[in-house]
Amino acid sequence: MIEETGTVVEVNNDGVWVETIKSSACASCAARNGCGQKLLASAGDGKSMVVNVSNPHELQVRAQDSVLIGVEEGAFLKATLYVYLVPLVALFLGALIGELLSLSEGGIILCSLLSLSVSLIGVKYCSKTLFRSCKYQPVLVKVN
Repeated sequence: MIEETGTVVEVNNDGVWVETIKSSACASCAARNGCGQKLLASAGDGKSMVVNVSNPHELQVRAQDSVLIGVEEGAFLKATLYVYLVPLVALFLGALIGELLSLSEGGIILCSLLSLSVSLIGVKYCSKTLFRSCKYQPVLVKVN
């Protein structure tokens, strides 16, 4: 399970609202000074985010409690593959179709971009229904 600590902001009928602070793992990494990822990771450091978390174990929480929330690793991996791999495969399939149709280089590029665009729109609309499942939502793991 991928876990993150946060603070309960509100508890109501909709669920538990938890505020988390985005932090980067770069501070504890030995290669932080020579890595290009550090600049990207530091851009969002310190920003807060409030998420609605389900409470399947019906833990007793109230505002200002420190809690641990989590998402199953398998669900996270599936969602990541779906969001990143489907458009990438569509991009290459579009190029392959353009090549099979003997299009010019510009036509192949346009075919690839069209295929990519269609897949991104499809991912956007399909993900709304697919990821409403409880296994793709963060859950309250424990109260600290």
